[in-house]
Amino acid sequence: MERFYTKALAGLLILVFPFIVGCSIIGGNSYSSDPNIRKQQEEIERLESEHKDLKRLADEAIQREKAAKARLKAAEHELKAMKSQLDAN
Repeated sequence: MERFYTKALAGLLILVFPFIVGCSIIGGNSYSSDPNIRKQQEEIERLESEHKDLKRLADEAIQREKAAKARLKAAEHELKAMKSQLDAN
């Protein structure tokens, strides 16, 4: 009898879960009806977007710096090889 109740409860949850999730998604407006709150929410979203863009630009700059350091190191090794070749002649 206990297994019956467990299976019945699991079946009920499977049927009710999509309804609960659907109602929470459909009814959820991300902006408030208060103009001051809406304005603040939009400002926060704008700042978050700006922060994301700046972080991406910073990451790109770090990658460019690493590439430049690698090119510098390669040029230094090439110069060292040229000097040793010149000294050998």
